[in-house]
Amino acid sequence: MARGGSGGGRWRRLNVRPDLASDQEGTRTLNLTVLRRLDPAVADILIIAAHVVLYSFDDNIHQWSRRPVEGSLFVVKRNTQPRFQFIVMNRKNTENLTEDLLGGFEYQVQVPYIMYHNAADEITGIWFYDPQECEQVGYLFSR
Repeated sequence: MARGGSGGGRWRRLNVRPDLASDQEGTRTLNLTVLRRLDPAVADILIIAAHVVLYSFDDNIHQWSRRPVEGSLFVVKRNTQPRFQFIVMNRKNTENLTEDLLGGFEYQVQVPYIMYHNAADEITGIWFYDPQECEQVGYLFSR
């Protein structure tokens, strides 16, 4: 094993600290680039939930079923109407989920879930791996 210095038998401690702010900004920039490839109108990412899973509610049999949609959720601000959307970058297949956050968007928060009605009057549940992210996204929806 090599020792630091010029043969002096003293070990030196290498003090390396990760630049977390730089890492987070790099990740944010990368995410914004990917989202803009899907939708050039995306101006900013307002919040990110690292991992969510979507469920559909069948009103006829009063039962939830898991959808083939899971991945990171992004609430974005856009340059055109609709001004706000959320996007789930799907890890299961190539079909991502995009929902408009319009004035009539109805939702309910029951941590770790957010349930909502979309424009097609479908009832969807979003399960959040991190309950705190669920609360933060729910709070953002209320603004």
